[in-house]
Amino acid sequence: MTGVQGPVVGGIPLRRQGGLGRRLVFSFVTLALLGVGGSGWVLYRQALASLEEQLAAHLVSEAKLVSSGLERGYVTRLQPGMDHTHLHRYLRDQLRATQAALRARRIYAFDLDGRSLVDTEAGTRIGREVHLLSFHRRQLEAVWRGEVVHTERFSDEDTGDHYMTGYAPIYNGDDIVAGVGIDIGAGYMDAIVGFKRSIYLLAGIGTLLTLFVGIGVARHITRPVQRLVTAALEIGRGNLEREIHVEATDEIGYLGETMEEMRRKLQARDAQLRQMLAGVAHEIRNPLSGIEIYAGLIADELPEGDPRKVHIQKVSAEVRTLNLVISEFLDFARPSSPQPEDVRFCQVVDDAAFLLSPEMEAAGVTFQGEVPREVRVHADPEQVKRAVVNLMKNGVQAMREGGTLTVRARHIGDTGDRVALEVEDTGPGVPEEVRLRLFEPFFTTREKGSGLGLAIVQKTAETNAGHVEVDSEPGRGTIFRLVLPAVPT
Repeated sequence: MTGVQGPVVGGIPLRRQGGLGRRLVFSFVTLALLGVGGSGWVLYRQALASLEEQLAAHLVSEAKLVSSGLERGYVTRLQPGMDHTHLHRYLRDQLRATQAALRARRIYAFDLDGRSLVDTEAGTRIGREVHLLSFHRRQLEAVWRGEVVHTERFSDEDTGDHYMTGYAPIYNGDDIVAGVGIDIGAGYMDAIVGFKRSIYLLAGIGTLLTLFVGIGVARHITRPVQRLVTAALEIGRGNLEREIHVEATDEIGYLGETMEEMRRKLQARDAQLRQMLAGVAHEIRNPLSGIEIYAGLIADELPEGDPRKVHIQKVSAEVRTLNLVISEFLDFARPSSPQPEDVRFCQVVDDAAFLLSPEMEAAGVTFQGEVPREVRVHADPEQVKRAVVNLMKNGVQAMREGGTLTVRARHIGDTGDRVALEVEDTGPGVPEEVRLRLFEPFFTTREKGSGLGLAIVQKTAETNAGHVEVDSEPGRGTIFRLVLPAVPT
């Protein structure tokens, strides 16, 4: 069956709540991440680029200095097997002295084929291939053209340290006879990495602080808005007694003041309409009472079997119907404030069944009550009784050819803090286009009736912190469900 639920007391549906607050918090956090994180990342990249540029310039100068000390072609005289000669030891000591002065990681000279001539790294033999050169082919091509170049920063896979290499040609006269490479560690990387961690930490702290500030600002904004929404819903339900008060001096406060002024004006107009309606009802009821009295007197004077007596009795019945309609109008227009008490649903249902027993008997309707004695609700007893009578009467009227009217009650909710009273009939069901309008005032599909019965039920449920639902399909009957707060246990 398809369900239609009336407005929920206490606020708008949950799926609509919190959207503004979440968007505000998300906006604050996003701005913090973009501002703090983005700015920090830009500073980190600028600092890294500046330090790398300085190291590259330093490398180019040092590579030129080292290559100038190896000119005159002495280094090219080294051949494989000359690792222990005086010339090799002299050139190696010279490079190691330069290495210590420059705090370089390694300095090495190599021939045009990329093979080692002299190297500050212990154990490197003459003629051994320098493997690092295979990764720097582009820089070597520039060196053989007579340029002094440097590589990009790279890291040692074993130690994780960062380095940069500078290359320069070694001349013998005007000819390039060899090349020299100098590795210098990027010691600034430790500071840069620390700076990067600080940026991440700052971004994290800034995000958390922004999150807390955003939540506070969102609550400061959304709480008054939620109060205004609740007040608007109360006004929409006809509750004009609740004063609207929003502690704010901004646009939200101005909106609250405007809504309060609107509430007072609606309350004043509602009071005028109720007074006018009461006056009209009084003016109509007085003649109706007279008509009913005189019709009764005429009926009493007519002999039994007189066809005129039947007509007079019909007049009296129509007068009573008009009085009932006027009472429904007054109940809808002037609902009294609920006086909640602990009410046993079984007693309410029994009383309603007793009142409707003549009507159920005339319609051929069988009543089944399935309301446990322990089921109790906290609501106004008279208003609840009137609502139950209306629901049961509606079910009886739906079964024109007889049927079964079943009334049951049970606790619902995770904690059982609500009670659902179901009134089920075996009538023809309600089409969807009609079901969507069932609770509209003055809407009815019957020839007689004010169309206020279900509207009064809905208003009664709302004023007692509950709501009404209906499940129905054509040909399968209808279930009305009155949900009210249970008695706290």
